Amino acid sequence: MSKNKLNMFIPADDEAFSCPYADGEKADAQKWHKIAMDLAADGALDESLDAFDSGLELDPKNMMLLRSKAAVLSRFSKKEEAYQVYLTALSYYPDDAVFLSGAGCALAESGRVKESLPYFDKSIASDPQFSNPWLGKGIVYSELGNFDKAIEAYDKAIELYPDYKEAHFGKAAALGAVGRYHEAVLEFDITLEINPENPDVWYFKALALDSLDSADEAVAAYKKAVTLRPEFDDAWNNLGILLNAIGRFDEALECFIRASEIDGGQADVWFNRGYTHAALGQFDDAAGSFREAIEADPTFVPAYMEAAFVYVQAGFPDEAVSLYDQAIALEPTAEAYFGKAIALRVIGDEETAGPAFEKAFELDPRYKEIFDSLDFNQ
Repeated sequence: MSKNKLNMFIPADDEAFSCPYADGEKADAQKWHKIAMDLAADGALDESLDAFDSGLELDPKNMMLLRSKAAVLSRFSKKEEAYQVYLTALSYYPDDAVFLSGAGCALAESGRVKESLPYFDKSIASDPQFSNPWLGKGIVYSELGNFDKAIEAYDKAIELYPDYKEAHFGKAAALGAVGRYHEAVLEFDITLEINPENPDVWYFKALALDSLDSADEAVAAYKKAVTLRPEFDDAWNNLGILLNAIGRFDEALECFIRASEIDGGQADVWFNRGYTHAALGQFDDAAGSFREAIEADPTFVPAYMEAAFVYVQAGFPDEAVSLYDQAIALEPTAEAYFGKAIALRVIGDEETAGPAFEKAFELDPRYKEIFDSLDFNQ
């Protein structure tokens, strides 16, 4: 059944059952709540909100309806609308820790992270044993780049709720952000003990392991992530990069092909695929992949540079010169001028190659040493 298609409504064979749409009878707030939640589960947001509002007309201060309406709005990425529901709830219950924390989360998730902190602090003041606002503070401090404070907040959430997998995960990510990779891996492992089937945790654990130069373990973690989520293109891409780094080019290529099939608009994935084709000596495929990278992002200078290098290797220096010129127009680097000069020399255009070499030496004198070491200059 389509996600947005509602199930046919069939009244129960029960005289006590009261259909809110029949005989003008009104359902009480609890029944409207069930109807609203069922509609939300079927993906019918507008109908769900209508049901919530019908219940709230009967009981405007109903805490269950207000909390669930805000939660449904958040689930459907209606963060600002969720925040407004929380504000309405707080007008009735100004010291309610759940509503205060919910308002903070809605603000944080909509990008208003600094505005969310007072709500989390008020929630904690209202109920010091409530762990959710500590998680919210951890997320906000991580967003703000204050990872030490984030770790403190996550620790407090874990102290109140030891199996809080989101707090362990957030703490692990924050530890990784400050280079404490060994501790991060331990936290990821705790998270996986609680929920071993979360591909995001395996992905970030792989990042930490890679930073520790634990290549084999990182490869295994990335593979677990893509097993759990086959469409995880970032994990496929990172796995390919790691396999390239340890010389397993055939396996890496399979990863980049998979990532580019999932999302063909990522220039970096096409670039990585092209690089791997080139490493395997597959120059035609490499050139094609670099062209795809350029099409995805016409400002992606490395793709022009590598494509030009491949064209020189494949015996098409004229095409390489054109690509180097496009790279220079975007970013006039010594590397681009030097590459262009090499291509011009391969063509036999010494007159044009000379100024290009000089420009490369001017931008980076190290290229003069490279030039002096080349066989054609002996």
